[in-house]
Amino acid sequence: MTRQDGGPPVKVCVAAAVPLRTTRTDLHSRAAIERFAGTNRRHGSGRFKPPLPRTQDPGRMGSAGLAGYPRAMTRDLVLVGGGHSHVQILESLALEPIPGFKTTVVVDSPIAIYSGMVPGFVAGQYQARDLEIDIPPLARKAGARVVVARATEIDRTRRQVIVADEPPVSFDLASINIGSTVVGLDLPGIRDFALPTRPIADLVAYIDPLVARFQQNVDRTPFRVVVVGGGAGGVELAFTLQARLLKETDRPISVQLVHSGRRLMDGYPMGLVRRILRQAARRGIRVIPERRVMGAEEGTVRFETGDPLPFDALIWVVGAASHPFFRDSGLPTDSRGFGITRSTLQVEGEDDLFAVGDCATLGDFPETPKAGVYAVRQGPVLMHNLRARAAGKPLESYRPQSDFLTLLNLGDGTALGAKWGRSFEGRWVMWLKDRIDRKFMRRFEIDDS
Repeated sequence: MTRQDGGPPVKVCVAAAVPLRTTRTDLHSRAAIERFAGTNRRHGSGRFKPPLPRTQDPGRMGSAGLAGYPRAMTRDLVLVGGGHSHVQILESLALEPIPGFKTTVVVDSPIAIYSGMVPGFVAGQYQARDLEIDIPPLARKAGARVVVARATEIDRTRRQVIVADEPPVSFDLASINIGSTVVGLDLPGIRDFALPTRPIADLVAYIDPLVARFQQNVDRTPFRVVVVGGGAGGVELAFTLQARLLKETDRPISVQLVHSGRRLMDGYPMGLVRRILRQAARRGIRVIPERRVMGAEEGTVRFETGDPLPFDALIWVVGAASHPFFRDSGLPTDSRGFGITRSTLQVEGEDDLFAVGDCATLGDFPETPKAGVYAVRQGPVLMHNLRARAAGKPLESYRPQSDFLTLLNLGDGTALGAKWGRSFEGRWVMWLKDRIDRKFMRRFEIDDS
């Protein structure tokens, strides 16, 4: 994305003590970001601000919202995180700001990664820049201020977002879209020897060095890849990483996909599972069910039952785990630590605080999978409800779709898919996936020329 000045200025505040893990080397340093957009650290007034008027029915605003304040007052909307929902909020605000509100975006990295294209990057089908959403230019177009630092919690009493190594950011309306991490990182050796898929920017940054290490070793012993996780992410990474490594050299490769369940892709149509298993057998990918990891040491992963497996690369793609943000904020959470929201996407018990994407669990639909497709679909509802809450109008309810289009990149120009209980595969499926992904990403391209 072009980085030339234009449009209304955006003030970027950088927390010097917070590492920026991005796939763009020019954004790794504080100085580079300051050269790009200028630095202003005076973004937290520390002042106490009263809440927007509370409502009897949290889903319907009546005359509450901004209607209860003098028109001259300027209120603060704070977006915590740069996930799939929040980039859509910035897109909408660029076209139509919320009257009387100024917006601040708090992100721990100026680059957001679109997860849907990561398997294609692993396969070598995309460049890193193809899956990056550059938050500061997008925010500048929306007239928003950017704070590049890690949000640690919400102070509900003072109505502030607490930010690491920076002054707090006051809010009247706020939304949280910070994603998730992965379970099992506390198992012995996993943090030291496995590559987790969250933070996703770290996964992207690691792939090219992994391929380079694979290329530098000229011996003829097989390069052993163990992928742990039987969901869509584990399947795609097993296939796409194998495809990438096979393109780079003729060294033998061993790929094993290990999961703890009785069947792969639990909850997905059996027709899709059968296609995955057929393709895995055709490509020499060994699928091993009912193996629960108990720990890892250098070059070896161990299980509660069965023999250990040696590895040269251990990819950790198990289920989603929550960040401590909600618990540290004293907000309602489910048993796993994810924030609980109402159907309006408001945090339970909070009228002026919303949460979307993987970081939140819908109280009415607690079994909704942690998948990016839901965050994408929540974006328009969130935007409507932020505007409605500000204006004192009724809020909409979000109902997750019971079935969504599943598309799995196999790394060789083909893909598998499923919808309405039916499965399919071929090059046309990969063409469809690529078309959908690129269309989504084009919405956030900023041309400053």
